[in-house]
Amino acid sequence: MARRKKNNKASIGCLFWIALILLVLVIFLFNRETIQNVLDETGFLDIIQKEKDITPPDVKQTKTPEEQSQKPEKDIVAAPPENIVETPVKPAESASEPEKTVVAVDVVPEKAVPETETGDKPAPDQKVRRSKMYFVEVLDDGSIQMKSIVRPVYYVDSPLTETMKTLLEGLSGSELNMGLITLIPEQTTLLSISVKNGIAYINFSDSFRFNSFGAEGYTAQLKQVVFTATEFNNVNAVQILIEGALNEYMGPEGSFIGEPLSRDDF
Repeated sequence: MARRKKNNKASIGCLFWIALILLVLVIFLFNRETIQNVLDETGFLDIIQKEKDITPPDVKQTKTPEEQSQKPEKDIVAAPPENIVETPVKPAESASEPEKTVVAVDVVPEKAVPETETGDKPAPDQKVRRSKMYFVEVLDDGSIQMKSIVRPVYYVDSPLTETMKTLLEGLSGSELNMGLITLIPEQTTLLSISVKNGIAYINFSDSFRFNSFGAEGYTAQLKQVVFTATEFNNVNAVQILIEGALNEYMGPEGSFIGEPLSRDDF
């Protein structure tokens, strides 16, 4: 009998809690909007969210005895590269070497267009002529004679002008080593050239009149100009002009330049 009373009390207790939970649910359902508004106004949900976002303090990890017993891995060091012996690179040779100086009595036949001594090639609109020009060689007995040099001369429309300019530029180092010299005064410049009826009128600057080697020097410089100019088929003689003027004589030695000079005059 006592046991039955005890079971009845337990059933009543369960029914009481079930009824209480149902009552709370009913109240919550009917007052859901009100409860939501209260929570939003008080910011209760934001406070709970912030507490969740707080990062927990770092937990120092401890190694197990087995992990502590293991030796730390060594840093991997890249092996040093093998000794590389650098072989010096030989500079590329130019496509064609500068033309060698040629001393010749006759004009060398035309060949492929050569480069200048500086390695520059002529512009597309330029032509090339292998011009024969004359310099001076001093012999063992002190006398002088004319020696010809053949050089490539680049020009557009006046090969004689460019050849004479090249003559005034003088000799290269290799030509000087051959014992050749020029007796045309160093400061001489070419002012103009014109050819008419087989006579080349060559106009020099005033420096052409002053030669420090005496009568032989004046004769040699005139021969250099006349011999070089008359290598052209359309030139038979040369009329020397100084600063555009015709002079009878040149220098204190009295070298005559009042008329056109040909090779037969020397």
